[in-house]
Amino acid sequence: MKIKLLVSAIAVFAYILPAFAQDKPQVDELQYKLLATTKTSTMQKEIDATAKEGYRLIVGAPTAGSEMAVFLSKDGTVENPYKYKLLATTRTSTMQKELNEMSAEGYRLIPSTMIAKAQLLGPMEIVMIMEKPPRVTKQYEYKLLATTLTSTLQKEVTQAKNDGFVIVGMVSRGEHMVVMERETDSIK
Repeated sequence: MKIKLLVSAIAVFAYILPAFAQDKPQVDELQYKLLATTKTSTMQKEIDATAKEGYRLIVGAPTAGSEMAVFLSKDGTVENPYKYKLLATTRTSTMQKELNEMSAEGYRLIPSTMIAKAQLLGPMEIVMIMEKPPRVTKQYEYKLLATTLTSTLQKEVTQAKNDGFVIVGMVSRGEHMVVMERETDSIK
């Protein structure tokens, strides 16, 4: 009796299993794709390859230790993929310079990718990813404000707001860093 029950259970399992396997999406059909690595140069290469498959970057975050992760969504086209530039540095002045250099080439910051990432050695690294659409219609200028004093940050943000900038993101790594942007008139 036990053998008949066991054989029956195996038969039912063997019949049902293929039905579940057919519902599993193929890798090529995934709506969301997760990329994770410790090296920013590797992340740039993986983002570039995934964007060419029609994916657009939607969010990034630090993970355990020195790893970072990003999610992409299958929203773009393969014919005219979005382009990405990963900026990573430990110096705020370098990040300010690189934000505006990439902006001059048509890239715009994706605020949900602002990350303070631990490194194996050295200070926390700031990582930000910028996106360039297939057809650039607007250009932006960036201002990065960084301080440990909240009163100073309030004054600097207020002044930048009076100059036409709006807050697009904030990340902390011992100091608070606020990124502000404003639309500019020039498009290359």
